[in-house]
Amino acid sequence: MGLLFFADTFDFTYFWAAIFQIGVVGALILLGNIIRRKTPFLRNYLVPTGLIAGFIGLGAKYLFNGIGLEIAGTPIINEEYMHYLTYHSLAIGFIALGLITAAKKQVKDGRALKSGILIVGGYLIQGIVGVALSLLVGLIFAGSAIAVAPYAGILLPLGFGQGPGQAGNIGGVYETIDGANALVGGRDFGLSVAAMGFIVSAIVGTIILNVVARKGLVTRTHSNTVETFGDLEKSAHLHDHPEEIPVVESVDKFTIQVSFVLATYLITFAVISLVSFLIVDLAGIQAVLGIIWGFNFLFAILVTMLIKVILNLLRKWGVMKRRYINNYMQNRIAGFAFDFMITTGIISINFGKLSDPSFWVLLALMTIFGGAATFFYIYFIAKKYFPATRWYTFFGFFGMLTGTASEGVALLREIDPNFQTGVAEDLVNGSGMAAIFGAPMLIITTFIYQGTMWFWISVGLLVVLFVAMLLFIHLFTMAKNKKLAKEEVVSE
Repeated sequence: MGLLFFADTFDFTYFWAAIFQIGVVGALILLGNIIRRKTPFLRNYLVPTGLIAGFIGLGAKYLFNGIGLEIAGTPIINEEYMHYLTYHSLAIGFIALGLITAAKKQVKDGRALKSGILIVGGYLIQGIVGVALSLLVGLIFAGSAIAVAPYAGILLPLGFGQGPGQAGNIGGVYETIDGANALVGGRDFGLSVAAMGFIVSAIVGTIILNVVARKGLVTRTHSNTVETFGDLEKSAHLHDHPEEIPVVESVDKFTIQVSFVLATYLITFAVISLVSFLIVDLAGIQAVLGIIWGFNFLFAILVTMLIKVILNLLRKWGVMKRRYINNYMQNRIAGFAFDFMITTGIISINFGKLSDPSFWVLLALMTIFGGAATFFYIYFIAKKYFPATRWYTFFGFFGMLTGTASEGVALLREIDPNFQTGVAEDLVNGSGMAAIFGAPMLIITTFIYQGTMWFWISVGLLVVLFVAMLLFIHLFTMAKNKKLAKEEVVSE
């Protein structure tokens, strides 16, 4: 059943269809925000607007498809196009975050480094639990989708720890594997894991927060302010640096920020195309084509780092007199990209590809045991290595390692509305450190599926790296505490 009056009034081309889909996502986010603000349960339990909008869109997609509602042969909500929006939003968000200039400050107690280790350790323990569970489910359900791909559990840290963008991307890569061990439905499974992570973060995190508050360990403020990640940076970056370009000149300052992001992504496309040409076309290794393009966000991060180096050199040499990157605006671009990514990622889930019962059993087990492992891990680390901000650290990083950084901020501001504890800063600085220390984790995802030997090598590396992270944070904390104690004695 098509909407014929649309077809009669204009030619609904591919380009109009693309704009239409983006408009649908925007309308869903606005609707989700209204529902969230007007529903006490959703507001009190800190359910993100993008998640609400995504599930509304997911239901609408199945409804419209069921009754055959289309515009000139194009679905009202195009599942394939939502997948592309998720794919590109992830890279764009990382580029915007990567362009931000970190403030230089004197490190005293090493909280940024410890926070980074905490995050990476969370990825690793989630990876260990996820792979162990997928191996168990594969043994129970012989011949199932999970039995064929026992590495499926590696999507737990990507879905819980890093969000729907990476879980969907890498799950999609596993679908394209040229072999009998391909994870059919991997992309939709990864997105489903991420969706369950948001639920654990919002619902379970808030329940734990209320329990801790009743015991008098923290005080919940029940703040009605909007939970946005931007408030972290507002105080530091709302006022422009004196050397930055004007807000409005011959071109708007925000236009410059968006142009830097888009131009960087264009260069990223060129780099990926070159790598694909060299490896696939010239070397003839066709099996890695999907992997190369599936890891677009990694190429985006590398290109962004190169762009920053070039900009810094141009400033140092005096070729470029002004600062063109504004941290606050880049944060807003990243926030927009990630909100879009959450919404489109949920909408693009195709439950038809998860018809195998082993998927649902593994998803349930990963939600329960993955959430529990994350809880106990952060509880232990926060208590032992962040004693001054124990519960604030717990809630901030529990939200981040099951949902996103925004969820961590949302939980934190319920007990630290003015971000006076410094934990909000730990989330930001720790994420930067995690990008460095977390590289081995991402590398593991590129070979864990390559046969039995590589699977067990990957499991061994996960365990070794996790133990190494625990030893590192312990020894580093002891060394820092001794140094601070000596400095206090000298100062007295």
